[in-house]
Amino acid sequence: MITCFFRNRNNMLRTAIPADLDAMRRLYRDTILSVNIRDYTREQVNAWAARWTNMPGWNKRMADQHVIVDDIDGHIGGFSSLTKDGHVDLLFVHKDHQGEGVARRLMDGMVTVAMGYGLAALTTDASVTARPFFERMGFTVVTPQTIMVDGVALNNFKMTRAL
Repeated sequence: MITCFFRNRNNMLRTAIPADLDAMRRLYRDTILSVNIRDYTREQVNAWAARWTNMPGWNKRMADQHVIVDDIDGHIGGFSSLTKDGHVDLLFVHKDHQGEGVARRLMDGMVTVAMGYGLAALTTDASVTARPFFERMGFTVVTPQTIMVDGVALNNFKMTRAL
């Protein structure tokens, strides 16, 4: 069953379905390589984007998390996922839809889901690129952190937002 959170003439915010997975994986890879390159080195984005091939990880997210997509004219303009304990695990916007309100719609959907779970707060590990967006959405930095991705260090920020 697809749950529709939002619909207008050109787009629909809805629960992801298994048929969306290939497009989501490509969007993830392409966004990191073309958008996150502004804030990370080529080595960093290559290591990060290579995770698009991790099918067991993607399948686990689809099974264990609430995943929503912003369907724009029949293609995925962005997607986000939320764990049952309120962690915004993924939030990616297609490189061709940056600045169009896709991330805001996705975050509104995540808040709706979190409130349905009865959660009091959301957390995330925001990239350098995504930090300003999350701050505009009411998140605050808890701590900067460095994670290792296939032996490559990437900086990001543990963030939280009360609901």
